[in-house]
Amino acid sequence: MRHLIRKANFEDLDGILKLLEQLSQQEGLVPRGKLEEVFDSILKNDDYYLNVCGTDNKLSGTSMLFIQHNLSHCGRSIGHIENVVVDEDYRGQGISKLLEMDLLMVAKQRGCYKTVLNCKEKNVPVYASVGFNRTGEIEMRVDF
Repeated sequence: MRHLIRKANFEDLDGILKLLEQLSQQEGLVPRGKLEEVFDSILKNDDYYLNVCGTDNKLSGTSMLFIQHNLSHCGRSIGHIENVVVDEDYRGQGISKLLEMDLLMVAKQRGCYKTVLNCKEKNVPVYASVGFNRTGEIEMRVDF
């Protein structure tokens, strides 16, 4: 099988939404128009890089990088990776690694001094395989 990583386009919305359902349950119904509006703004914003993996004419995975501008570290940006998901029918084929490596390359090209992500304990080996390290820092968050 050949896996092709590319930047997402508007025609990928339905496939990406199906993949994201495998990542986490969506709370409540979001109007289709709102999802299209958010997706369109992501695609138009140069600080977002939303990619997809195509395998056998099907979207087999997706991931997203957000570039955060920063005043510290000599103005160098921070990369944030989110929503890495591979279709359950394609897991174990190295697609996640391809998606992550692509985003890390973009972050490096964009001059990020670091790139971060959050993951569940069971996924640590996957991210460690492309160079992510535990830092000893603890993520804290507030959900609204």
